[in-house]
Amino acid sequence: MNFTEIRHHLHRHPELSGQEKNTAAFIVEKLRETGVETILYPFAGHSVIAVIEGKQAGPAVLFRCDIDALPIQETATHDYISENPGVMHACGHDGHATIMLRFAEMLIQSPPESGSVLLLFQASEENGSGAGQVLKSGVPVKYQISQVFALHNIPGFSQNQVICRNGPFTAAVESLQISLTGKTSHASEPEKGISPALAVSDIIRHFETLNQNDKSQPDYFIGTPIHINMGTEAFGTAAGNAVAGYTFRAWYNTLFAQKKSEIEKSIRTIVRKTEGLDVKFAWTEPFSSCENNADAVRHVISAAENCGLSHFEKQEPFSWGEDFGLFTNEYPGALFGLGAGSNVPALHNPDYDFPDGLIETGARMFFAIAAEIGI
Repeated sequence: MNFTEIRHHLHRHPELSGQEKNTAAFIVEKLRETGVETILYPFAGHSVIAVIEGKQAGPAVLFRCDIDALPIQETATHDYISENPGVMHACGHDGHATIMLRFAEMLIQSPPESGSVLLLFQASEENGSGAGQVLKSGVPVKYQISQVFALHNIPGFSQNQVICRNGPFTAAVESLQISLTGKTSHASEPEKGISPALAVSDIIRHFETLNQNDKSQPDYFIGTPIHINMGTEAFGTAAGNAVAGYTFRAWYNTLFAQKKSEIEKSIRTIVRKTEGLDVKFAWTEPFSSCENNADAVRHVISAAENCGLSHFEKQEPFSWGEDFGLFTNEYPGALFGLGAGSNVPALHNPDYDFPDGLIETGARMFFAIAAEIGI
């Protein structure tokens, strides 16, 4: 099976979160060609699980990859660019899925001695909903899952270098939309309306006071303004409503939950200063911090050494979100990085392309981790 061609096919045909029907069907087809007999699909949207049983009964280890793409117009010039206008694999999920298919082939060629290996091709990672859908489906509880693992390619690090750390590997991230509703008035008589302007101004200033930008500290927390809209472009009408969108992030799930509660309480206090102004909150796209288990990290480091790969212990977590954190909330496990190269476009850049040289490395790492665990 030519895995470079498989990766290029996936790159040509990207699908957004919740729309990965053809991607999932292609993955199922390739799993069957590999010789995998037990495939669970469809479930949790367009996610796929392949189950590879060992020679003897035992616990299961889950390995997860993501399969969705992003709403970005590709600008690269290689001969397998996206054929879906405005959609591309700018985060390397085409490569992650291909790694998992190669790993499946390795497991079929050398079956586990005991237990079972679950290969999860997860849909809807980019919008933060996929992991939750998988866990709520009830499928994972049917297996005695002992540990969970995943990888992500990371530009800016030497190609094939393994990046890992104990504790948080990625941040807890969630976005908040604040809707303020007052009452419009003639611009010459603002006193006859209910303006959200003062509340918007105070909210912006308040959020600035919450920021703790030192990433080396456990109480790291930042709020990033995404959009702020007030009123309409009608210069004779004083604004009567406003919407503000922010994204917040912290290293630890417990701190983030505490901050969420404090944010809502403080905004209500601010809004009460303007009589008659109403506020509504809509939290969206939640990503739990991926808090790596120490034993699982040791398996990752040992696997890297057994594969002859350099490994780097990052001092601080990555500040982006990854919904694999929901799995590490439920099971001991680890997310680790695989360097994509020092001089390659960043993730989510329109000219990004997953390096094909990582396919074999990623599959070997997963196989070595399984061997370390004794599967």
